[in-house]
Amino acid sequence: MTKVKAVIFDMDGLIFATEKLYYQSNQATADEIGLPFNYTFYEKYIGASDKDFFGALHEEHQNPSLVDQFIKKSKEDIHHTLLTTSLPKQKGLMTLLDYLQSKDIEMVVASSTEREIVNIMIGNADISNYFKAVVGGDEVENSKPDPAIFLKALGYTSAEKEEAVVLEDSLNGVRAAHAAGIPVLMVPDLLKPNQEAKEKATDIVSDLTKVIDYIKIAEKKD
Repeated sequence: MTKVKAVIFDMDGLIFATEKLYYQSNQATADEIGLPFNYTFYEKYIGASDKDFFGALHEEHQNPSLVDQFIKKSKEDIHHTLLTTSLPKQKGLMTLLDYLQSKDIEMVVASSTEREIVNIMIGNADISNYFKAVVGGDEVENSKPDPAIFLKALGYTSAEKEEAVVLEDSLNGVRAAHAAGIPVLMVPDLLKPNQEAKEKATDIVSDLTKVIDYIKIAEKKD
C-alpha cells in the first residue's frame, strides 16, 4: 500500500445525498407525462451520464416524442432543485475534507454530471476551495464505467495511479476506477455492494470518515 497523495471524489451519492432526490424527481416527471418508469430501470444507470441514461430510455420505450418530453421536463425539474436547494452532505464529508486539506492531499471531483452544474453545486455548498479541479461528464467522450473521467482527473494531480484513491458510491464508478487502475473505496449510498463491487473495490467503507483510516494505514505502510 502506497501513501495517498490525491483523492478523487465522485459527487452524486458520494459528496451529496442526491441519488434519492434524482430518482424521486425522475419518477414524478415520468408519472406526470405517462412514461412507464421505475426504480429497477433507474438503478442500472446510477453513476452513468445523462447521455447514457436518456439513450437507454429511447431504446426501452421506442417513443421518441414522449421520451424527449421526459428529458426536457426532468432536466428542468432536477436543475431547479439542484441549483436552488441546500443539498444534504454525506456523513463525514467535512471531516474528511478538512483532514485531507491538513495533510496537503490533493482533491479533485470527477462526476458524470455536467461540469457547470458540478461547479454550482459545490459552490452553493461552500466547498469549492477544497478541490484542485473538477471534471464533468460532458468533458469525456464515454461515461463511467469507462475509465476516461478518472484518468483525466488524475492528470490534474501530481500523483501516480497507485498514489491516488477514488471514492465512489456506484457500481459503474467502481468499474471505472478499477479499469483505470486506480485504487477505489466504495462508500455505498442507494446501492448495496454486490459481488462484483466487492471484487473490484480496494475496500468498502460505511461512511466518509472511514476513508481517513485507510489513508492513515497507507501512510504507515509506505
